[in-house]
Amino acid sequence: VKPARPELGITLKQVIGATANSKNAFDTNGDCLAFTAGAAAVIATYDGEKKHVEQRFYRARPTATPLNPTPIVYGDSTPTHASDSRTRTAATLRSAGVGISPFGTPNTDWSDNSTGKSWSAKERVKAATCVSFSPSGKFLAVGETGYKPRVLVFSTASDASTDIPLTSLTDHTFGVRCVAFSPDSQYLASLGAANDGFLYIWRINDRNGAATLFASNKCTSNITQIAWIGNKLVTIGTRHVKVWRVEESNPTTPARQSDVLQALTTPDHKALLGRNCVLGDLLEATFTTFVPLGISQAIVCSDKGTVCLLSDEDGHQRFVKLADMSFPITAAILIEGDQLLLSGGQGEIKLLKFDSMKPSPRITKQLRNLIGTLDVNGVIRLVEVTNTDNNRTTWEAAYKLPAHGGPVLGVRALEYGNATDASFFTWAGDGTVLFWDSEGHCTKKLQIEVDQLPLDDGLPNELKVAKLVASKGLLVTGDKYGIMRIHDITSGKDISSVRAHGGEITDVAVHDSESRYIATSGRDRTVQVFTERGDSWELLHTLDEHVGAVNGVLFSKDGERLLSCSSDRTIVVRECVSREHAGESMSAFLIARTITLKATPMAMVFDPLQDNTLILSTIDRFMHRYDVRNGRTISAFKTGDTEGGDAVVMSSLVPIPTLMNGSMVAALSSTDKSIRLYDESGTLLSRDWGHTEGVTDIALIDSGEAYSAAGTSQNTLVTVALDGTIFSWRVDLRPHKRQEMSRSLDLLNSSGTPNGTPTAERDSLMSRPPLRRVLSQSELARFQKGADLDDTPTKAPGQRSPPRIRKRTSRVSLMQTPKLEASPAAARVSNINSPRRKSILSTSTENLSPEMVRELEKELSLTLRVLGEKVRERGVDEEMLGRVLDQYSNRLFEMLDERLA
Repeated sequence: VKPARPELGITLKQVIGATANSKNAFDTNGDCLAFTAGAAAVIATYDGEKKHVEQRFYRARPTATPLNPTPIVYGDSTPTHASDSRTRTAATLRSAGVGISPFGTPNTDWSDNSTGKSWSAKERVKAATCVSFSPSGKFLAVGETGYKPRVLVFSTASDASTDIPLTSLTDHTFGVRCVAFSPDSQYLASLGAANDGFLYIWRINDRNGAATLFASNKCTSNITQIAWIGNKLVTIGTRHVKVWRVEESNPTTPARQSDVLQALTTPDHKALLGRNCVLGDLLEATFTTFVPLGISQAIVCSDKGTVCLLSDEDGHQRFVKLADMSFPITAAILIEGDQLLLSGGQGEIKLLKFDSMKPSPRITKQLRNLIGTLDVNGVIRLVEVTNTDNNRTTWEAAYKLPAHGGPVLGVRALEYGNATDASFFTWAGDGTVLFWDSEGHCTKKLQIEVDQLPLDDGLPNELKVAKLVASKGLLVTGDKYGIMRIHDITSGKDISSVRAHGGEITDVAVHDSESRYIATSGRDRTVQVFTERGDSWELLHTLDEHVGAVNGVLFSKDGERLLSCSSDRTIVVRECVSREHAGESMSAFLIARTITLKATPMAMVFDPLQDNTLILSTIDRFMHRYDVRNGRTISAFKTGDTEGGDAVVMSSLVPIPTLMNGSMVAALSSTDKSIRLYDESGTLLSRDWGHTEGVTDIALIDSGEAYSAAGTSQNTLVTVALDGTIFSWRVDLRPHKRQEMSRSLDLLNSSGTPNGTPTAERDSLMSRPPLRRVLSQSELARFQKGADLDDTPTKAPGQRSPPRIRKRTSRVSLMQTPKLEASPAAARVSNINSPRRKSILSTSTENLSPEMVRELEKELSLTLRVLGEKVRERGVDEEMLGRVLDQYSNRLFEMLDERLA
């Protein structure tokens, strides 16, 4: 039997943050807490003794076949036959395994169906928007939003599959807003989005989780929450409180009822009957939270701070106002049987007692002795409520699930064993920089100042990029206004702040060795290079070769090359040259070549195993490899699927070395929000989905466990997105096993302000023009042609000698052109016809004819006369004169070449 080729797999390892923005996306049961994070539903099990949380992720690819048959009552929610005009056949050689990489082909589970049709982005990405535990703890219901949304019922057993649901319900359109299990776990209620407008009651088989439609009706109001009291379902929302009587629903629809109810009633299910509450003075209120008190009573609160009692005893429905709070109520929970804890949007809390009520409560958001809270930033905390002596209620966080708390704009990896004990760091637009270890714990927080314009007529400033100078413990950041800041990580002190660009800083590159450089690129079409001088950083020079916004800058590993890519569809390769001047080493990056592209570059990285190979992605959905020594293309392929699906744009790249003396590229796609692995030949090795908002960055972190005990390669990738989530993925090279289920799904505060500059100084910094230091032609000539022995180019510390750029010499053996030192213009002109110059010309032209020598002397005399007249008429600066002399020298060499050819 021929051994199977190894295979790469991507497995979701950890989730930091949540996309839960309402109580519908947040539920508890026992020691378990369920919430939504992108396309996944996460169950976090809290261990109070170890203060540790273990996560499990529940997702299902669009074509996942549930264990139970899918009941379809009203037909497919969306058209089932998508246009196949864009479906292409797979590349036959690659599909057959001819000439592909040693990693093998992707999992066979990737095929969507027997025809091999590739999915479109709308079919892959579905956001998880609501979750609900069954009171028995056996099931988890997850509602989706997107193309062909589903209600998925998973088993929470430890040995159950997390990617194959027990039941998949597809009768909703556009999205599912709320799901809720009944107190006896026999029924599951699902409410569609506003455009869907249907409320379904499903009967759940407690043994295998199978679902059948029991009752349904239209519900088109703006609903904020659904919950059960006994066997009755309550929906609350904008000017809406309604009680739906599930058991009393009659399959025989009276003639007076609407046509909608008649259409919904079939022999297989009932029409769901409901009755609105009389709101009275609260007719204009929006009801935000619902707390069951028993089988017939509940507390309903509004955004105006009103606390009401809903009673439905003996079929008599009452809605009574109990109290008014001084803040809008956003959440409520019953604790200790007779106390109601209320909270507001600004952190207000209030504890009310109900001495006259003796309900048998069902606490839905309490985790053992702790209470789960969800704030507006999606941060989940487990808190303990305490009462002080003056009857003031407070709570203290016993555990906080890690989260960034806002859109994450980037991520960078850190070396293993650094001073912060972190594996990577992330940053947000408000200047928050968080350092994370491999277990997802925040080890350090740094707050970067982000200056704002005094007037509100412009766009708000944001922190855009960050890069670490590891050996010095410095963090380099750039913002939208073009200000570059350098902070000390340990103290948080602002060491340096300069306005490096006239527009947004798009990228930062650092070369960290004996000679340290910082390069920044901006939308003002320039690249700024800074160098370390003692304890400060100085501007080395400004590079302005591009004619479009520069969107990336990159140093080679040895620091001898500096590359920049721009929207003008070019990559400029510069080489470092250095010289000694007055006992001081001076360096500059001179352009060596320009690589012209067919499309705008998106991201570029160096191959870790081939220092001269550049990996580049472009907006036309291609990935290229270039040799930076000559600018030639090594290979190129389209970033599509193995089954011939649509190609995608790769917005961020990271190379991954492997055990097989090769490398692969992990890429993040802004087109379909996927993470993909490609090998050198362009074969798609694996892919996965998780984020549901704009993906922003990807990084390969060093966890100190590069290889497992079995010898398989293990790497960890971290992706971030604008939805505030941070996903950690495990990438491992393992033997191919076709009988396994797919592990790679196809779906899809303490903070200190650093010591900054005063406000007046910050305002003046923003008003200053950006730094500029463009080297003149004569300054560049000093690097290109060394004139004196004491001005010979030398290598910078820690670098090999960079190649000198030599001028093409003529066939006549001329001595080296004398250096144009800084001197008065008259002295410079007199040096042209000096005896030394004549002796040089005479000794170097012994083989020339007398006529040719006389012609050259005539040309020199005429040039000297013209320059002398211009110097006498008006002053000519030394820089302009140097340029003229350089041009004349070049022309002289060309004339000699033409005559001697």
